[in-house]
Amino acid sequence: MRNGGRWGIGLFVNDEGGYTSIATAVALLVSISLVFVVASAEWTVSRSADVQPIADACALAGQNTVAAYYTTAQVLDACVLSMGLTGMAVMGVGLVAAAVPGGQAVSSQAISSGKDILDARMRFARSAASGLCKVEKAIPFAIIANSASCVAANSQGGPAVTGVAIPFPLESHSDFSMLESYVDADEVADKSGRLQEATKRSEDAKKRADEVRERAWRADCVDDPRCLHSRASSLAGMSEFEQPFAATPESWDFGMPITRTRIYYARRIAQESPEAGDIESITDSEARAAFYEYALGEANEAYYLEESDGHVSIHVPHLARNANEMRATWLYGDPRWPCTDEEDGLTLHSTWDCPGIAGSDAGFDSVAAIDEGVVRMCDECRMSVTDLGAVASISTSATNGYEHYWQIIVECAEDYERARNDQADAEREMHDVADEGRSAFDRALEQLSVPRPKICPPGAWGCVSIVGRSGGTAVPTELTRAFLGEAELPPGVAVSAAALATDGATNGNDVLSHFFDGIGAGESGSSIFGGICGLWGRLLVAYGNAYQGLGDAVEGFFGKMDGVFGGTVGGWLRDRLAGSMRVLGLQPADMRMRKPVLVHTKKVLGQSGLEPTGKVRSLLQALPDHGSAIELAHALGCWVWDEREAHEMTLAELPIPGTDSSVPLTIDLTGW
Repeated sequence: MRNGGRWGIGLFVNDEGGYTSIATAVALLVSISLVFVVASAEWTVSRSADVQPIADACALAGQNTVAAYYTTAQVLDACVLSMGLTGMAVMGVGLVAAAVPGGQAVSSQAISSGKDILDARMRFARSAASGLCKVEKAIPFAIIANSASCVAANSQGGPAVTGVAIPFPLESHSDFSMLESYVDADEVADKSGRLQEATKRSEDAKKRADEVRERAWRADCVDDPRCLHSRASSLAGMSEFEQPFAATPESWDFGMPITRTRIYYARRIAQESPEAGDIESITDSEARAAFYEYALGEANEAYYLEESDGHVSIHVPHLARNANEMRATWLYGDPRWPCTDEEDGLTLHSTWDCPGIAGSDAGFDSVAAIDEGVVRMCDECRMSVTDLGAVASISTSATNGYEHYWQIIVECAEDYERARNDQADAEREMHDVADEGRSAFDRALEQLSVPRPKICPPGAWGCVSIVGRSGGTAVPTELTRAFLGEAELPPGVAVSAAALATDGATNGNDVLSHFFDGIGAGESGSSIFGGICGLWGRLLVAYGNAYQGLGDAVEGFFGKMDGVFGGTVGGWLRDRLAGSMRVLGLQPADMRMRKPVLVHTKKVLGQSGLEPTGKVRSLLQALPDHGSAIELAHALGCWVWDEREAHEMTLAELPIPGTDSSVPLTIDLTGW
């Protein structure tokens, strides 16, 4: 026993306590064997782990398809809404232009263009909704095809790998009915038509009033060949400081000739005296003095009032121009003329200094008493209504007479009062119709304030990828054949999931800006209609900013209108409509880019209402060793549309607002 034991130990340890050659050889052999075993294990583990990155890439490839669809759907939604806003803005311009003198043609064109844009929006919205529904039917196939292609590309040169990404939900939960909301602008168009009519009446009345005022102003202040101003200076000696004057018809009103005339007749009464000492001159002077008193009394009854609502009240009295008209005045019946009891009967005289007076004083009477036969006309002074009429007739008919120009102003005053009151009535109607138009505009605008479409295509909650590696792959044994036996890589399966996350570093208006750049090239023009496409572009881009720039864009568009001033109906309406669009309660839009990110399968399956562990196990068990993408999907319990109508699909024809052009919006499903 002792010799046997020593023999065994002696093979490895000598008498001096050192290792023998055999011990060294055995140690080297064991070490080499362990090295090759570890190397083989590392190779096996490495190949086994390769399936997980493929599963991750597979899930991300599936979600890339969903991300592309989201961008498409959001751009179409932005186009529909911005077209609606553009149409309403153009309708607003039409409504404002209807309240601008001379803007009827622009108003009609704008209303027609606005309705065309809204109609085009409706057609585009319906076709876009239909096109998006078509695309959503193809999304599951695109997800599965793209993910399977990704698996195949990543498994080249390695073990055979089969896998596919399954979208959740598999069916669309989107709702595009909001896109098709109808905007009824007929009432706005009706109010615009009524406003055009009222504005035209106001414009015509103002034109009449301006023409009449200029004519009256010329009679009062412009020598052609004379005027009231110059006649008052020549005949009554009135200085420039004693009488009003206006250099332009805009600075003139009917109160000026009224004031001038009161001063003039008072001055003429004070200055009146006979031109000679004969009875004829004395009678003429008495007739003139009586006429001046009558005219002053009439002028004192005159007035000119402008009311706050634009109406005017004018009373510029008509002065008698001849004997017949004098008979209709109070002067005709005024008992102011001296009468005497003569041999031939009761006689009327022009003055107590009349040489025809021989009888006793009989009081006073009027010239009407002569026509009535109550008194007789004096044979010397021959005072009668004819003398009074002659004073007015001569001064009115001659172009150098004061009453000649006064008569022009009288005629103008009547026409001016009618024109100004017609204008005020039309402007009152303009205000009323403009307010009704603003309310109709607000109601139409509210129809755009619907919730945005619910975008929930297949894969909106995420994609779960199932990737399997088939067995039968031999472990390399070129260097280890002397130490290890033959071995095969066992089958393996990996699961991954991806979902979409918003990219905070991007803003959706970047996408919309590039989109508009692609379709709006060549838009030009600074006029209202030349700027429609530009307005649409600004509103389209503003979609990504929750419409913070909406008011500025609309106000800038309205600012291109000519003839709209503050204080006018058009100015009031423009400010109200721009304000309505600025405070429009639109639902904010999140246009940030979406990108796929890896998530836990529990997040995707849990949102789908599935128990994650059980669902993953069932998917693993159902995964076949091989097959096409469609076959893999069917094996996993997913039925997808496996036939696409074409590689390219036209979603809709996008009309470009303000132009006769349209752009086909086509997507290439193979690129998804």
